[in-house]
Parts: sequence; C-alpha cells; structure tokens
Amino acid sequence: ILILDEATSALDTESEDLEAARVLYVAATRAESRLHLLGCVKHDEHGEVKRPHPRTLLARAWPVAEEFFRTPLPSAPAHEAPQPAPNPPLRRLAPDFAMPPPPEPARWTAPPEGQAEQGPPFDWAQETARLAGVVVHAWFQRIAEDELRGWDTQRIEQMRPLFARELEQRGLSPEEAKRGTEIVATALKNALADERGRWILGPHPYARSELRLCTASGKRMRIDRYIEDAQGDRWVVDFKIGEHRGAGLEAYLDEQVKRYAKQLDEYAEAKGGARRGLYFPLLRGWRTW
Repeated sequence: ILILDEATSALDTESEDLEAARVLYVAATRAESRLHLLGCVKHDEHGEVKRPHPRTLLARAWPVAEEFFRTPLPSAPAHEAPQPAPNPPLRRLAPDFAMPPPPEPARWTAPPEGQAEQGPPFDWAQETARLAGVVVHAWFQRIAEDELRGWDTQRIEQMRPLFARELEQRGLSPEEAKRGTEIVATALKNALADERGRWILGPHPYARSELRLCTASGKRMRIDRYIEDAQGDRWVVDFKIGEHRGAGLEAYLDEQVKRYAKQLDEYAEAKGGARRGLYFPLLRGWRTW
C-alpha cells in the first residue's frame, strides 16, 4: 500500500507539472505582438546564477532563458551629484499696480429636454448572466482544447467552487456568484450531455476556439468556434448563453437567428463561405443556415 501511495503521489506531481507547462505555453502563445517574461533567480556564494527550482515555470523556460540571466547587465553610468537649482530672480511689482477685474462669468442654461429622464437602472441579473457567459466561453475553449478527454458532469460539479471564485473575481457578490455558478455549471453539463454540444467541442480534422481574424478592410473579429469537419464542411459557431423560460422556445431560437444573422454572415464570409451555427447550451438549442 505504501508503494501505491508513493506512485500515486508521483503521478499527481507529474500531472501538476505537465499542467503548469501547458499553462505557460498557452499564456505565451496568446501574445499578439510582444511578450515579456519576468523571473528571479538566486546566486551562490561565488556569484554564479543558480538553476531555478525544477517545479517552477522558470525551470520550464530555463533552456532558453538561462543565457539571458547569465549575461551581465551593463553597469549604470555614474551620475554627478545634482547641483542645486539657482534661486529665481525676484521681480517686484510697481507700487501703483492693480489687479485687472475678472472676466464675466460664463452663463449657460441647460435645455429642458432630457432633464427629467434617467438612465435604466443597473440590472444585476443581466450582469450576472453576462459574466457567467464569459466564464462559460473560457471553459468551452479549455474543453475543446482537451478534445473532451477527462470531462464529464461529475467533474463539472466538483468545479463549482472554482466557478464561483472566477465570478467573484469579476466583481459579483457571493450571492450573485452563486446564481452565476448555476448558469456556468448547467451550460457546461448540457454541452457535455448533448450530442450537438459534444460535436462542437470534440475533435475534428481542424478546429479552433476563440479564433481571432482581421479582414482585408481592417475589421477585427473573434469566432467562438471554427470547425473543418470530416465531411469537408467549414463551420463558424457562436455560443449564446441565453435563458428562455416558458413556452415558445422554437420561436425564440428563430428570433435569435434573425438577431445574429448579420454577425455570423460576416464570420462566414471571412472564412470563405463557411456554414453558420448558433448553439444555446442552456437550452440545448441549435440553429444553422
């Protein structure tokens, strides 16, 4: 039993190290134009650079980063002691000097229209749903990168405290984060249990999540999920974390197609005429055209 425990601990350590390396790779490859990596190392009694601890992110990058740490920094040029600034000369005003009169105050009367109007009250329910959607998109990307491996409803349930922390870090109160966690968990579990959701997030000959594009006209866009499937079809898929209660679900989904058709048409045109898809994980709804 002791040998088994030690083996399990070693596997856990290796798994954590591999996950740290993956996080470093993902973080570094997300840079668009410039990347800065900062790290600290220690020196021995002879002034030589010590290797970082093997379980740190810096150790992962050490084969490339080592030469930068061993290259001596140029010494800073010596600066002379700053000279005190000379006292400014005193200028005295003439004995008969008088301050000029101030200008007339500006006069302005606000127009009557709009004075009684007030902006819409802040809706925490909408903000909670919006931030929950942000978290869902991030975890959809992670699940798709893993090609569904290791993901099931039991794992989602165990991750509820993590979802709540992510929502609180985005500014939600603990009470609102609790509701947002329910939205996140439901969306993820539905997608994993739904055949269409598993197809969207599963492996394909070529697929990318959160694909960023820049058109010839300079317009930037980001596609939630781009797929080139085994049949040779190309897809642009957008996730909509919307709730709908009551009857009329099909009519609601059709209305969402009209609302987002222009957006997805632009995505499809940017990818050479791909097929369009709207996926609603909370509703297990799917629309394509």
